[in-house]
Amino acid sequence: MKKSTLFLLMCALGISSWAQEQEWKIAFHVDPNVSWLKPDHKDIEQEGNKLRFGFGVSIDKMFTDNYAIGTGLNLLTTGGELTYLNAIEYDLNGKSTNMVTKVTRNYSMKYIEIPLTLKLRTNEIGYITYWGQMGLGLGFNYRAKADEEITFVKQKIEDDPNTTNDNEEAWIDAQIAATTVEDEDVASDIADFRTSLIAGLGIEYNISGSTSLVAGLIYNNGFSDALRGKGVTQETNGSPVFSDLAPRLFDLKSMNNLISLQVGILF
Repeated sequence: MKKSTLFLLMCALGISSWAQEQEWKIAFHVDPNVSWLKPDHKDIEQEGNKLRFGFGVSIDKMFTDNYAIGTGLNLLTTGGELTYLNAIEYDLNGKSTNMVTKVTRNYSMKYIEIPLTLKLRTNEIGYITYWGQMGLGLGFNYRAKADEEITFVKQKIEDDPNTTNDNEEAWIDAQIAATTVEDEDVASDIADFRTSLIAGLGIEYNISGSTSLVAGLIYNNGFSDALRGKGVTQETNGSPVFSDLAPRLFDLKSMNNLISLQVGILF
């Protein structure tokens, strides 16, 4: 986190120095947000919204008094909570055993995001300028952690390839207590890139010369799949589906969305 903050500050100082000689507006902001993961498969259950935090620098290239192209650099933390069935290998009494588990993951995903938006600004009305923006965002995932609640559902006890009677001899109810894992590294289960639609409304309140306080409400709607990996298909009663003595798998799919409150200072 310290390295990321230092990197952002160095970039911001360089941009600020260069922007002073251009027709640009630059803002430093913090972005608390409410984020969630919206699953794109019937066997993934959405559990709720999460409060996350981000910050960044926004840069507007003014090509008229009221229109600008906006870009910048954001350090964005998003997340959400999902429940699904998972197939894993588990060390049981010193032996690797195939398991089906029910896992609830509370994701915390960090991105470096570069937005590109069209920004419209009104003329100043009693110290206040109103603005709106619309555009796209490209994020690169650089860290992903999750807290997990794991319930063991089934375990494989028969590896005989001649066993064919509907998996009854191969899989039994697991007799292992549920467990929790905190701060698990799940970067391998998160897509490297995140693309999104960005829309926002806000105000600038002039406090002195070209310096203003800025506040806005930003909707950041991810439209690329945030997850990688496999889940286990479920029956209507929630039991895992087996095929040829193995769990039937599907691709994990979920979109990541957030609404953030952007507060900062504009120069």
